[in-house]
Parts: sequence; C-alpha cells; structure tokens
Amino acid sequence: MEDINILIVEDEPIIAADLEDRLIEMGFGIAGQCSSGEQALELVQRQAPDLILMDIQLDGPLDGIETTKKILEKHAIPVIFLTSNSDEATFARAKATLPAAFLGKPFRGKDLKHAIELAISRASETGTPVPPAPETEQTYLFKDRIFIKTRDRMVRLFFQDILWLEADDYYCKLVTAGKEILITQTLKQIGETLAGVPELMRVHRSYIVNLAHVEEIGDLYVYIGKKQIPINKASKNDIISRLQRI
Repeated sequence: MEDINILIVEDEPIIAADLEDRLIEMGFGIAGQCSSGEQALELVQRQAPDLILMDIQLDGPLDGIETTKKILEKHAIPVIFLTSNSDEATFARAKATLPAAFLGKPFRGKDLKHAIELAISRASETGTPVPPAPETEQTYLFKDRIFIKTRDRMVRLFFQDILWLEADDYYCKLVTAGKEILITQTLKQIGETLAGVPELMRVHRSYIVNLAHVEEIGDLYVYIGKKQIPINKASKNDIISRLQRI
C-alpha cells in the first residue's frame, strides 16, 4: 500500500518515530510528520495526504480536534484520532468531527493497521464524507419521503423503498433494493429524525427496519429477503403490535 500516504501529527518525537516505523513496516507511505496543528494545516495545504493519524494533545494553540475541524473545512480526508486522554468530554468533541477511528494509547499495531485499512476501504468505496452540515440541514422529512444529505448533494428516498438502516461506527448505512447509501449521521441521530414514520422501527441497537418489508419474524431475528437482522429480546411483541397499526 505504498501508494497510500499517511500524515502523522504527533507531538511526542519518540511516538512519532515509532508510528512512522510501524507504518513503513505495514507497507504505507509517509506523507509527512509534524508536531503541531499549525504545521499540519500547512502540510495538508501543500499536498493533501490520503489519511491522517492525529494526536489530540498537540503543541501550540490548536489541539488535534480543532486542527481536524479546520482541515475538513477544505479537504475530505479520513482522520484517525490517537490519544491517551479518553474522558467523555474529549471523546464527544472528537466524535463531532466524524473521525474514521478513535484509538486510545497505547494501542496494538494490529488495531492500528485494521483501523487504517477500514478507513481507506470506506473512503475508496463510498467517498470520504465531508463534515456534515448542522442537523437541520442534514435531513428534510416530508409526508412520504426524506431528503438526506450525502457528500455534496441531497438524495431523495421514499419511505416505502427503505429496507433497513444499519449502524456503521459514527455513520450509518441505508439500504434499498437497488443501492446502499452511507449517511454521515449515527443510527441514533437518523432514528430520531424518522421516529414519526410508523413503518420504520429500531429493533436492535444496530438496526432500524422497515416493517413493511419484513418477511419472517423469529425470537432473535427478522428477515428481509436473505438479510438476517437481529432483534432485541423484547422487540418481537412490539413488532407484531406495530405491524397491526401500519
């Protein structure tokens, strides 16, 4: 993967050097190495990398999260946050930038490699999402359809065409009979928007299904076509009850 160039933004020289060695061993290219947000902005402006490993605690006035926000204003680049500080406030700030991954230090080389490969794969298959607009601009709900912002456009989807939605880290995947759309919202966020649509029901922490397309209902799963979707233990009766009302 030498054609994948990664920028390392890390203010601890020893950790930065170790990261560079690990990435080279994994077969990745190095787009550069810097220790501050200001330097990172300059490097990205000169030549955007394919991916950024971003330490959250950095030298200078910009931390890694603020630096990432500024980078994503102009460049759609997947970012993996590295941090030894995993408190809830820091995580919430980092999560708002929709990173490709969030790795706590110390981390295993295998975890780093998997996070990078997943981020690159997702970017190549779907295009890396740019930072989302505010929630009110992300989705527009109408009587029988929804417009969802995905990348640089609003996509119209009729409720009847939605088969299911599936959690995918800080994103979610919406599936119809003909396509899959990666949405730059969590399943919880899009679920709150769709809460008033009776046929769409959250049956599991990772799934919202269109009950109109459910073909079989078991104790642990429902089936839409060949797709087996897990359900919460208490969901079976709720599903039957909801089906009677749609």
